[in-house]
Amino acid sequence: MLIGLIGLVWLCTTLYLFKYDVNSFPVKQWDACVRKSNDGQCEIYPCNRQDGVPFQTTSDRIGYAGRFVSRDVNVEKQPMRSGGGSQWASACVISDKYKFAYIHILKSGGSATKEFLRKSLCGEDDPHCKRVDPSVLRPIACRQIAKEHPDYFTFSFGRNPFSRMYSMYSMMDGFPHKEGAGHVTDTVSFSKFVMTEPKKRNAFTKMSSSHYLAQTDFTFSRDLCPSFDFLGRVEHFDQDMRVILEHIDAKVMIDYLDSIGGTVNPVNTWGSNKKKSISGGLQAEYSSPEIRDRVVDIYKRDFDLLGYAWHDVPST
Repeated sequence: MLIGLIGLVWLCTTLYLFKYDVNSFPVKQWDACVRKSNDGQCEIYPCNRQDGVPFQTTSDRIGYAGRFVSRDVNVEKQPMRSGGGSQWASACVISDKYKFAYIHILKSGGSATKEFLRKSLCGEDDPHCKRVDPSVLRPIACRQIAKEHPDYFTFSFGRNPFSRMYSMYSMMDGFPHKEGAGHVTDTVSFSKFVMTEPKKRNAFTKMSSSHYLAQTDFTFSRDLCPSFDFLGRVEHFDQDMRVILEHIDAKVMIDYLDSIGGTVNPVNTWGSNKKKSISGGLQAEYSSPEIRDRVVDIYKRDFDLLGYAWHDVPST
């Protein structure tokens, strides 16, 4: 009986860790199944499918990151809360040829993702896909995807909110109020940035406040229903991108990924450059419990729905 009790404690502890650590499991160990609760909101439960029917695998909650979405019959793909732009810089993109759509979450690998999609489908010397048919790849206002193309495979990439917040902070260096004024982060500390209300950060930078929106604003409806079919992880970008490409059977894109060594490099390097100047890495910037708690408070829904650990600051 004692052995059985120890085993039960181990199982419960393991499931608890899965709940809070998006890196504890490989892609698709469980699907993220979605059903409607009594109050009309979507809720996630871990499941596998047997004969096309989802069945719950554990009683514990999980996050969406790193998982394929399986919707119950009464759950439709709905537009996300934040619509984004309609031009290449901030828009989502869609391929009618391959029947997929990508949701651009600001400060979550979006520029690198879209550059990879453009280069793999339009060529390395066609940055806006002007030389190919629009059906190959084109920008689209994000909310139009679910409205006009609900059957297209839709994906995005989530990011650890602690890392994403530091990326927002570092990006200010590219958007000073005065050209040639130097790095904004030389005069504004990370703690000051975090503790300042988002709407008041325009005192530091001319960067759009849309970069401060929660990741769930870009990827979930008002009923917390996912607008995507798969949510990759920036921390496992190359691995998850390959999963996506294999799922949509895009051989030309897989071949391009292989041709560049299987690694998609970041486009914007403000964050990585800034981190080089930190003694002790990213965790040093989060040494204050007040700063950590503030980020968790602002992005609690991101931590919970995506499945990132609110108590664990990454080292990079």
